[in-house]
Amino acid sequence: MERFIASLEQARKVVGEELSGILRALSSVDADRSAALRIREIEGWLDQEIPRLRRRNQLIQEPDLLKEWAAGLAGPGPLGLTPGPGGGGLTAFDEKALATRTLATDEGEKLAESLSALGHPTPYSSENVYDGIFDRLAGRRNDADFTAGFFSALGPKGAAAALRKLNHYHGESARKHWKTMGEALATAVARRPRTLGPAWEPENLGKTQGADLGLALGHGRFPSGWFTEVIRPRVHKAAEGGGPARWTADLSHFLSALANNPETARALFNDLSPGDLRELFSELNEQVSLYPNEHDVIAFDLEKEFGRMLAAGAGVFEKRSPGPEAVRFAFNTMTTMGELRTEADFRNPEGQPMEVAKGARIFMSMLAGAYAAEIIEGADAGDANRTQDSAFEKTATLTAGLHPKFRLSPGDTYRFIKTFADSAERMKPFDAGMGRFSRHLMDEAGAKDRGAGIKHLGRTFASLGYVSGMQFAAANEVQGKMDEYDQEVRDRLFLLMGLGVDLVGFGVSQWAAATLDASGASMAFDPAGELIWLLIGKSASETVDSYKDIDKTRLDTLKERNRLATLGREYWIFHELKRYGFSYPVPPDDPAFSRPPITGKDGNLLPFDKLAKDPKALKNLADWMIRNGSGSGDDSTVGEAATRLNNAFGGAKDNTQTNPSPLG
Repeated sequence: MERFIASLEQARKVVGEELSGILRALSSVDADRSAALRIREIEGWLDQEIPRLRRRNQLIQEPDLLKEWAAGLAGPGPLGLTPGPGGGGLTAFDEKALATRTLATDEGEKLAESLSALGHPTPYSSENVYDGIFDRLAGRRNDADFTAGFFSALGPKGAAAALRKLNHYHGESARKHWKTMGEALATAVARRPRTLGPAWEPENLGKTQGADLGLALGHGRFPSGWFTEVIRPRVHKAAEGGGPARWTADLSHFLSALANNPETARALFNDLSPGDLRELFSELNEQVSLYPNEHDVIAFDLEKEFGRMLAAGAGVFEKRSPGPEAVRFAFNTMTTMGELRTEADFRNPEGQPMEVAKGARIFMSMLAGAYAAEIIEGADAGDANRTQDSAFEKTATLTAGLHPKFRLSPGDTYRFIKTFADSAERMKPFDAGMGRFSRHLMDEAGAKDRGAGIKHLGRTFASLGYVSGMQFAAANEVQGKMDEYDQEVRDRLFLLMGLGVDLVGFGVSQWAAATLDASGASMAFDPAGELIWLLIGKSASETVDSYKDIDKTRLDTLKERNRLATLGREYWIFHELKRYGFSYPVPPDDPAFSRPPITGKDGNLLPFDKLAKDPKALKNLADWMIRNGSGSGDDSTVGEAATRLNNAFGGAKDNTQTNPSPLG
């Protein structure tokens, strides 16, 4: 193409030089010049076509535009491309669609110049000049040419200066404009890297301060290769003052960007050794805990972003099943975050244990709930893996439907649960994840048993009991004040029960609890999962006592209540077993159990919260369970099956509650 254009340019030059001489010669002999004048038309045509060919040649050589051109081969593309016959072959450009490219770049540059010319706003400023500029940018945040022109003119330093100005602007508007900048920059980097210029190339961004660059990149999804090369130089150790080498703290400014671009987090951290990863995460945890930002408008909650980065890296927020790199990241996180330590010194050669930053803890709960299969396998004190170390390898289990992607030791499992066990509120995502996965396991086991026994269901309930006991032990160790914790859980349980929940007698249909999603914003999760796990883990005596006046503290009555039959859980198990093929030989509306009745007018069992208010109704419920086989020794009956499943769960729970990590 370049040689062809050069040939045409040479032809144009020759035509221009020779035509005048030819016309003069014809005039000197008084000859007809009309035929020669037609050459002028060729000259004009060349003047028109050569610039077009130059523009085409430039576009062909830009790889980011070539991708968009190639997309047209399969159908109309973003640049107005027209596919050849059958969707393949030669692809023609719509020249009109390309005519505005230079104009869009120029408009972006002019908008950047307008932004740079503005002075610092005040929080009380009534002017809307900033809003006008950023609204224009927001409207074209997906326009590759406009955004490339904008950030090419602004440059990294100009972008940082703009964000510093926004820090003095109206809070909500400033945060909205900040997000717009990040998303627009991501568009430009992804689609017009050459237009952006050398200042935005990874090797040159290393000269930009971490705090400034971290804010500029804090929103948006960037090309993985480009972003990894931007961050990689900041992941290293450095020795200061002759002391031991430590991980640099500069990385803390990029936690939000890493959370938004988890592929880069995986590329940077998955290959680190366990020791290096523990040191790095310990350093980050200390940094985000020491320097919380509570005043600036344009600033991240670093504790939250640290946790969000870890959860995102593990694939927690992805709709599809996590890929191998995300699973590896989850394994590394779950075996590291419970082992954080302070920097070693002469008094503590190995450092001191460090708690996970408060804002990060709920994300550890989300991660544990997302990897419930691995938590269940790790907590199981009855399988053949209980003495083995954690390993990134698939492991066989005896529980139907349980297929963990890696193995956790009981010690690592317990330490990770402790990272978020400091409050019932922070355990809600874990409870919800465990409840949902418990339902899956029970369905798998029930399908195998088919109502003829509880071989598989028994194993499932024991597996769940080990987790419940470990969770209780973790909360007890972390909180100490179990009276307060237990009341929080009870309040949560009955809040769920009282919100129209129709979970087989426990009355949650159209209500959701608030937690955090990938961006840190509000997100709803299914409360039925949380309720299932709370119901499985709470004993009936605790449930019933919440309806009574208790003068003694929980600690004074704990042993007494743990000896009581866990009627509430058995009630729920009865319902579950009916789903799996068991039947009620004696219906609950039998006249023998009608004073007081345990069923409503429809003949179905009353919700347990209503039964629990009347001790006589509870006795009738227990008698009805006995009439349906409880205590008979025949686990093909619904009553005995429920009792044995309850005991299997309770025995396993007592095991890990007393000794959650026997081998450390």
